[in-house]
Amino acid sequence: MYDQHIILDFEMNPVLKKYAEVRKHLHREIIEIGATKVSPDGRVLDTFSCFVKPKFSSDVAEYITKLTGIKTTDIYNAASFSEAIQSFSKWIGHGKTRIYSWSNSDLIQLKSECAIKQIPFPTNMIRWMDFQIIYPRIMEIKQYKRLMSLHEAAEWYGISFEQKDAHRALYDAKITTELVIPVLTGEYVSQRECLKKVIHRDEREKQETRLSLSDLCSGFFSQFISNETLEPEYVR
Repeated sequence: MYDQHIILDFEMNPVLKKYAEVRKHLHREIIEIGATKVSPDGRVLDTFSCFVKPKFSSDVAEYITKLTGIKTTDIYNAASFSEAIQSFSKWIGHGKTRIYSWSNSDLIQLKSECAIKQIPFPTNMIRWMDFQIIYPRIMEIKQYKRLMSLHEAAEWYGISFEQKDAHRALYDAKITTELVIPVLTGEYVSQRECLKKVIHRDEREKQETRLSLSDLCSGFFSQFISNETLEPEYVR
């Protein structure tokens, strides 16, 4: 049993090419941290959000701004990576904690950035779950969707997903939280059964459609073969 669950997301910015040696081991830097804190019974207790000032770039890349809306002015006076991680770790606090993220890229990034910047990896962030891998297994949709985007998963579960707010750390963490909480409470079981019924219904309808089309086509070709003089009609 865990004392709390932390669902997080990072937004990142590319390391400039002039830092060639750094880029051999670190291609991006964290520029925003967003997270929710959830109790064992599935209640959201608190949220965390902060910008992080990168060390190996002075500006937010244009494509990152277009994707996330994060501008250079947002990170200009932000906390350093060391300060931000220390503040985040303090917010997490003590007690047995499990960390969740959508894909393992956040864990890989945190480990790499801590190593390059010589920052100790937080001891209260060692138990990590890649929920992007777990979710299709839990919902028994692995055969349909082995790897889903957060947007896809939200749509499958019936969670409203605002594209204009996507790719901001706290927003994505909140969406992931809406997928994690039903697993903690057990609510996902009824949702899973409902989802399976919808999938099977859609498959049945598609199969019936394919059979109908096949019957129509076979009828046409039978007629065509039996009467070689039949001229096919074209829609003009």
